[in-house]
Amino acid sequence: MLTKDRLRGTLLSELKEECLIILSLLNQLETPGISETQENEILGMLSARLVHLEIHSRETQEQIDS
Repeated sequence: MLTKDRLRGTLLSELKEECLIILSLLNQLETPGISETQENEILGMLSARLVHLEIHSRETQEQIDS
């Protein structure tokens, strides 16, 4: 069984990982000579990750508040 502290730690770790992925995608958008196709693919991945981040952030906040 997960304790509350362990659950919070896991959620915070996953939140950090998601933020790092988003930062990586943002950095990729700044790559010189990026093609329009590559930019569109990265923007699609970024959009999906931002939705996931929003949900994950809400879950993490609920755990912090409880």
